[in-house]
Amino acid sequence: MQEQETYTIQELFDDLPLSIRQLAEEVHVNEVTLARIRDGKPTRRATANKLLMFLSKLYERPLSLRNVTGINVQAIKRQGKEQRKIPDAA
Repeated sequence: MQEQETYTIQELFDDLPLSIRQLAEEVHVNEVTLARIRDGKPTRRATANKLLMFLSKLYERPLSLRNVTGINVQAIKRQGKEQRKIPDAA
């Protein structure tokens, strides 16, 4: 793979020297999850980071959410204080 400033997740998957099944075993992530990431479906930040850390070693270059596009990281929805209140006991 040619050195670039940014990469797409699709490029990284297209140039893989191993199958998605082998990648799943190496990264300890389900094959279906990897296919969903490749296809732009939402994923957890931790899962995306785990994948990118492995791909960084594989391609011998720094890869992160800052320089790889096409990874759809799920937004964490946090409850406001009003929603977390415990009802008064009667």
